Amino acid sequence: MLLLVLALLSPKDASAERYIALDENGDLQGGFVQLEGHLSALSDATDRALLAGTFGVAARAGWRWSDWGAFFQLEHNMWLSTELTQEVVQGAVNIGIGAEYTFAEGFCRTSLSVGPSILAFDTVLDDAGAIGFFLDARLLGLRWTPHERIVLGLDPIAFAIVAPVLDGIPLVNVEYKTVLYVETAF
Repeated sequence: MLLLVLALLSPKDASAERYIALDENGDLQGGFVQLEGHLSALSDATDRALLAGTFGVAARAGWRWSDWGAFFQLEHNMWLSTELTQEVVQGAVNIGIGAEYTFAEGFCRTSLSVGPSILAFDTVLDDAGAIGFFLDARLLGLRWTPHERIVLGLDPIAFAIVAPVLDGIPLVNVEYKTVLYVETAF
């Protein structure tokens, strides 16, 4: 359904809407800001239900040079508790730096980001504020330009490791998530 909506928003003629950040060679150039939301229904945790999901929001800001880009990422990753009650816990806050490569005149993107992951709630064993690491790998994302200043993006399968606690009994969450975002150039 989402792909149908994005297809309908795309211009009929591929040259009708050209992203303002594309140069005459079809390379992305300049600064950008992204706002995104993600959902992960599957997890690697063997002691939790298969559908113990996560969801979250993030912002990215960065700069691109001839299809290569560098960015700063701030993400709030929330988790669904699978204990006796189904409740949302604050999860972790991830702060990272990353690199990306865009190709096919900005239609496709691959990115990788790493940085610290900060536990945002108290658990039975760990206090909020514990610091570990996170890794976010997006192998192939698709991007559409409904307006010259706006890009809508879909990363259908992204892989993330969120590990806010590394000592004692580590708290490590492996996620396979889907990401939707909106981007603008500046």
